[in-house]
Amino acid sequence: MKYLLILSMMLAACGNTTAPSSIVVKNKNTAAGFEPVAVIELFTSQGCSSCPPADALLEQTINDTGNKNIFALSFHVDYWNRLGWTDPFSSAAYSQRQSDYVSIMHLDGAYTPQMVVNGTTEFVGSNGSKLKQALSKALSTNTSVHFSALQATYNTDHSVNVQYNTEGALKGQTIQFALVSLHETTAVKRGENGGATLQSSNVVRQMKSSTSSSGNIIFSAAPAKENTALIAFVQDEKTMMISGAAKAVWQ
Repeated sequence: MKYLLILSMMLAACGNTTAPSSIVVKNKNTAAGFEPVAVIELFTSQGCSSCPPADALLEQTINDTGNKNIFALSFHVDYWNRLGWTDPFSSAAYSQRQSDYVSIMHLDGAYTPQMVVNGTTEFVGSNGSKLKQALSKALSTNTSVHFSALQATYNTDHSVNVQYNTEGALKGQTIQFALVSLHETTAVKRGENGGATLQSSNVVRQMKSSTSSSGNIIFSAAPAKENTALIAFVQDEKTMMISGAAKAVWQ
């Protein structure tokens, strides 16, 4: 180890690859509230030799999710860049996001690989047993916020327009929108993983946020449509606990 909710989604519409296209997802609820979700955040780096097993675990989890409400995000931190390889997907903003978790959870410091589930449970990112336990806990708890609609439109200029509406207790919470590339392959030239070809899944490329219960978000310069997904989630501003999530993909 070394020192990155409530709803079920239905595909409503999709477009073609040459014209503006959109996907709409809607949620369903139960009598006790909205269906549970699990949001996995992996903080990783191509410059960290301990990270490839965690990247593989995240990919395996994505492939095995089936119809479960599990949403995975790979945040590439930038503090490993000084050791010879600059991770092309790294961002200081993602390192700061991890630092926020360190502060809130009273950890000794940031490390990679690290997984955080629903903003409340953290563990070494390659620990499959801990991940299984965290997912089981998350998927057994209904939460109070959901997306009544989420529409993501991929335009011919590679911009993405997002229209959304939420219901539930949104006070004191922020809606986070993550534009991800579904799969990335990188030949690493230097650093601890020099000479290796690394695979990454659900790599966060851009993040935007809103405190409004409904509205419009615009992303520019998105990855290729067939390699793009949008994941939105609701997070408490103080505790960082996640209380809702939705995903739109292009097929």
